[in-house]
Amino acid sequence: MQVVGAPSIASPVPDAGVRAARGPRAPLGIMVPAVLVAGAVSLPIVYLVIRTLGAGNETWELLLRSRTVEILVRSILLVVTVTGASIIVSVPLAWLTARTDLPWRGVWTVLTALPLVVPSYVGGFIIVATLGPKGTVQQLLNPIFGVERLPEIYGLPGATLCLAILSYPYLLLIVRGALLGLDPSLEETSRSLGKGPLTTFLRVVLPQLRPSIAAGGLLVAFYTLSDFGAVSLLRYETFTWAIYVQYENAFDRNLAA
Repeated sequence: MQVVGAPSIASPVPDAGVRAARGPRAPLGIMVPAVLVAGAVSLPIVYLVIRTLGAGNETWELLLRSRTVEILVRSILLVVTVTGASIIVSVPLAWLTARTDLPWRGVWTVLTALPLVVPSYVGGFIIVATLGPKGTVQQLLNPIFGVERLPEIYGLPGATLCLAILSYPYLLLIVRGALLGLDPSLEETSRSLGKGPLTTFLRVVLPQLRPSIAAGGLLVAFYTLSDFGAVSLLRYETFTWAIYVQYENAFDRNLAA
């Protein structure tokens, strides 16, 4: 029975709880520059949409033809191979430079990140000049083994090799940072329970690295999709090459957009 005149206990305000769960409101001094930057970044997309609308019905004819589907498959195949190769290279290197007593670890950390400063067209030229049918390797092997010509490096193998070498540091730096932030006591507990180094890595360390590997792999995939220099020198047609040819050779650039 409620006593007349007794003060009632107010229930928590739902809106306050929702606001607390969402975190503090973004300061206006940060929100305005962020919105301006986001708008500037979106300008190329807006431009492409406007130019695409100007192509009219020819847009669907271009997008649905077999040639476009073939280029799409080739681009996806390159992204998958480069990302997979980068993961295979980056995870062991991150482990060596973050969790082992490798001599000169600081030097190796810097050296393994150096491919980031090499432009893709320079990397493609080096691959062709070194591993091409009449490249440097063939010239070194010819006097010793009589090798007159090496297999073609052009196409998917050469593009994958070049882009994997140039882009794996994106993944390496993220995975290495994640390794440095992991609690080593979890690995010590696994080892104390009789698990070997490989089992400990696969069951304890690797599950904790999956978000970092996914983030780094996404960067590598985007880098691969945006590259033009390596794929053009190694003659592997992807969307960047096809779009460039369309812009250069077509009178109507709306189709390229």
